[in-house]
Amino acid sequence: MTKFRMRSDMTVRESSAQIEQQAAMWAARLDARVLTAAETADLDAWLAGDSRRLGAWAMARAALARVELAQPTQGDAPHEDAPVATRRSAFDRRTLLRGAGLALAASAVGAVGLGLFGQGQHYATGKGEMLRIALDDGSIVNLNTASGIDVQFTAEQRTIYLRGGEALFDVAKDAARPFVVVAGDARVRAVGTAFTVRHEARRPIDVIVSEGVVEVSEARAAPVRVAQGMRAMVDPRAATPIETAAIAPETIEQELYWREGKIAFRDTTLASAAAQFARYNDERIVIADPALAQETITGLFVANDPRGFAEAVAQSLGVVARIDGNSILISPT
Repeated sequence: MTKFRMRSDMTVRESSAQIEQQAAMWAARLDARVLTAAETADLDAWLAGDSRRLGAWAMARAALARVELAQPTQGDAPHEDAPVATRRSAFDRRTLLRGAGLALAASAVGAVGLGLFGQGQHYATGKGEMLRIALDDGSIVNLNTASGIDVQFTAEQRTIYLRGGEALFDVAKDAARPFVVVAGDARVRAVGTAFTVRHEARRPIDVIVSEGVVEVSEARAAPVRVAQGMRAMVDPRAATPIETAAIAPETIEQELYWREGKIAFRDTTLASAAAQFARYNDERIVIADPALAQETITGLFVANDPRGFAEAVAQSLGVVARIDGNSILISPT
């Protein structure tokens, strides 16, 4: 069995367990009170020190087992008299602070809720981040890594624009106001249900229904009803723009492990697994050999720990994994 090889200058790098422990400490401190300016600076510096820490921080916050009310701020800038921690959170995507009872989750392009889409609300996550949002109607949205939504609610309809990435929607029932998710050319309409939508460049839009029924539509196709335990793939370039298929409960469970900051693989090729880790990390996994890239692996892995995944691959397949700059190279020898 070949050991996982790393450069000697990486041997003092924090383990995932150490990072998770530190993240839990910061999360508990922040849950108890607003951080001081000095503590906020320390947290910023800690998050910036390792690409894995941001994902661990997001998971630690989620583990507090309560919904953070991510209410958007209004206006272009915080008031000068606002607490230091609140002012910083409006402009620093790495900070998740509570001020005056509000949790502000900042996006990669500025702050949450700056009215970027009419009078609506905007939420976004950076790479490795996850965010749970309680909407005004009681619906819950879980945003996956590198994802963004715009929210527009009217008296007649609740509309979410998924600008990119992936989101899980747990929709509060309101027959008088349909809940519609717009993702590229696809529209998903629900009244009370739970479903995910994944919208990425150069890929069909993927809709998975875990509860209830939704109606999926596209400009060139008649609406299609998609029930619990089914998946719809929407591709406006295809001869049949909307394709549906049954999906096993265990597959749905596997698809939703990202809510816990994990990635589940079942007979997944290493090439596909590497692509999944790239969604959450700047550190890339590179499979040097085409035949090795088609080898499969099964298991549950921490999304922000590509090195841990590479080590498991090296040990289970008898191959070599080594660090080369910002890449993790996996090769037969």
